[in-house]
Amino acid sequence: MLKNNFSKISTFIPVYFRAMRDKNTPKLAKFLGLFAIAYAIMPADLIADTIPFLGILDDAIVLPFLIYVTSKMIPDSIMNR
Repeated sequence: MLKNNFSKISTFIPVYFRAMRDKNTPKLAKFLGLFAIAYAIMPADLIADTIPFLGILDDAIVLPFLIYVTSKMIPDSIMNR
């Protein structure tokens, strides 16, 4: 099961980056996608990681939400290429 989830993620990442470079991808989707990437690598968070549980919980909620919303905004024709 874990291997299957890793396989899905490893195939989704290149498709996601290709969609970000496609001219037909909506600008809002590109903005949210870039924001998700920046949020993942930036050391600053909405809630500091030093606060037990809440610091990690914001990463566990914000990043998947941004990726989900962005992927739903990208047309299927772009995602299937």
